[in-house]
Amino acid sequence: MAKETFYTAVDIGSNKVCSIVSRVGTEGELKILGTGIVPSLGMLKGRIENIGEVKTAIKASLEEAQRYIGRGVISGVYVGASGSHISCLNTKDVLDNPNDVEDVNSRDLERLIQSSFPEVESSQEVLHIIPIGYEVDGLSAVRNPAGLHAKQVQVESHVVLGDAPALKNTVKAVEANKVSVKSLVLESLASAEATLTGDEREMGAVLVDIGGGTIDLVIYRQGNPWYSAVIPVGGNQLTRDLAVAMRVPYYLADEIKVKWAQAMPELVRPDEEVVVPSFQGQPRRIVKRRSLCEPLQERLVEMFKLILLRVRQAGLRQLPTGGLVITGGCADLPGIRELALKTLGGPVRVAYPMGIAGLPTQLQKASASTAVGLLLWGIKHQGEKRTYRNGDRTLKAQKTRGWSFRRGHKEEQKVAAEKR
Repeated sequence: MAKETFYTAVDIGSNKVCSIVSRVGTEGELKILGTGIVPSLGMLKGRIENIGEVKTAIKASLEEAQRYIGRGVISGVYVGASGSHISCLNTKDVLDNPNDVEDVNSRDLERLIQSSFPEVESSQEVLHIIPIGYEVDGLSAVRNPAGLHAKQVQVESHVVLGDAPALKNTVKAVEANKVSVKSLVLESLASAEATLTGDEREMGAVLVDIGGGTIDLVIYRQGNPWYSAVIPVGGNQLTRDLAVAMRVPYYLADEIKVKWAQAMPELVRPDEEVVVPSFQGQPRRIVKRRSLCEPLQERLVEMFKLILLRVRQAGLRQLPTGGLVITGGCADLPGIRELALKTLGGPVRVAYPMGIAGLPTQLQKASASTAVGLLLWGIKHQGEKRTYRNGDRTLKAQKTRGWSFRRGHKEEQKVAAEKR
């Protein structure tokens, strides 16, 4: 009897650590065996600032996920990666057939993709190299040139880079719990697996996962990721703004935000009032709900403008045809879709992990998009050698049969505004 394969995702966010253990059923459905969601400690905007606290949170999350299935099931996990240290570039590399022999096969394409491994500094690591398009003898937009007879094949690849110490700290924190990391996955790519439709990928769409500490952004064009970035601001900034505006502690501001926040204050009745509870000897107060929501709207407008700035830095003048897709914990904020539509234009959609056979209701939430997407990524890419450590897949110019590889040109996509 074949050994059953289990898949485990670990999403280490600024506010929570979510672990999910699953397997694939006989009908292809997702069988969730256990879920562990615990408060996150020691994380700041996608980076580990206290590794001891992060190790403890991951341990608690994994133990909760294994509560009903027993230990020993989890051997390797797929872990999300985020942070402002993430950057991207697109590379182009060429495969020549000067002697006009041999068709292109899948091994040629794999080596061509791997030859896209860029020359990076020792302080950086390559997270992903994803082929986004081929050109065969001048014919562009070829999806799969395998089996074609050609004199030249060019591949354009999307390369995601990260800060080596930050990524290694994430691996260290997870592996301290006696599990191995199968792959680090950019969180926006994971969220896209769980939320984007095929049509949105083809038409082009901007996915933004607005979490507690960061906004993870990825732009899809013609079915593939084309640009990715991480903006170091998220829902926690909304809470801080509210704490300052209302002159209340952070924990109380968070409770007020969850209960009374509205991204469009004009949708709130002018006479609606909110009771601010007493704290630390301060008496309770009554304030207008509209005045409570106004600082939140201002910060959200700023966030949407930062998203639009990244879209323009990617080379687009406006949102692609598929529009903006919002997910993550902040996606549940009332009025956020209407505010995005007002600020950026449409179409705008709030996305949840939906249409996934076997997915329980408690995971059909925007805040679970990354964790569910990590599972889907692991199932989709199982068996592939997609390592994340710098240097593991470097390939120099090489020859195989009649084909020869040569380095094309790189087009780095500037992420920081000061590089424009």
